[in-house]
Amino acid sequence: MDYIGWTVAITGAASGIGYATAEAAARQGARIVALDRDAGALAGMRERFAAKGWNVVPIEVDIASEASIRTAIEEGMASIERVDLLVNSAGIISRGLFETTGGEEWQRVLAVNLSGSFFCLQQMVPLLKAGSGRAVVNVASLAAKRVSYTGGVSYTAAKAGMLGLTRHAAFELAHEGIRVNAVCPGPVLTAMTQSVIGDEERRKVAAMVPLGDWMSPEDIAASILFLGSPAARMITGTTLDIDGGLSLVTGSSFESYRSARQ
Repeated sequence: MDYIGWTVAITGAASGIGYATAEAAARQGARIVALDRDAGALAGMRERFAAKGWNVVPIEVDIASEASIRTAIEEGMASIERVDLLVNSAGIISRGLFETTGGEEWQRVLAVNLSGSFFCLQQMVPLLKAGSGRAVVNVASLAAKRVSYTGGVSYTAAKAGMLGLTRHAAFELAHEGIRVNAVCPGPVLTAMTQSVIGDEERRKVAAMVPLGDWMSPEDIAASILFLGSPAARMITGTTLDIDGGLSLVTGSSFESYRSARQ
């Protein structure tokens, strides 16, 4: 894949999957428009990218706010003439149980994980039309098709909504030549994940995955860049599961499955 001369806009770009995608695209020659609410992380990102000779335009934005998104695009991206690939990666998790999830938590998670992606895509359509890539990749989750063990009901609902948004946007924007797809990562070992779970829990999760390991942010980034590239020019409205085969698991380990047949 070759992203030379492309402009790639990424929400949640200063950490996790967003950051890994920014690095991968920049390594292939893209200019990165990094959208994130963490000004300090964006500043650090700009320094690291500059040291490698990579082109990045950091823009502070609250992805939960339609007004903030509009300001970021109209003012922060005023000098950006086109966007070839938009990656909606910004997201937060929720921790409450179904019966204890409050309205504020519910609204905030949906605002960041779902509504923000809608408003970013909606407001960037003119920039996408001007680009040659004309691609969008939404970062959903395996939770969109099952349930989330890390996040709560609001996270699961938001990620499921992301798949509906992907399908509908793909249908309406196809006449503009804009492709919209989604990725559904399984358990991803980000810096945040590593900070909150111990080694034993990490081993347990890895053992559940048929391929025997966690997903890395770089695994997800590689799939995002495939879907955003000309190699996927006739793929739209679809979802790519990146879960090491976890969606194949029905509740028992492979060892139990095998022993039942011996």
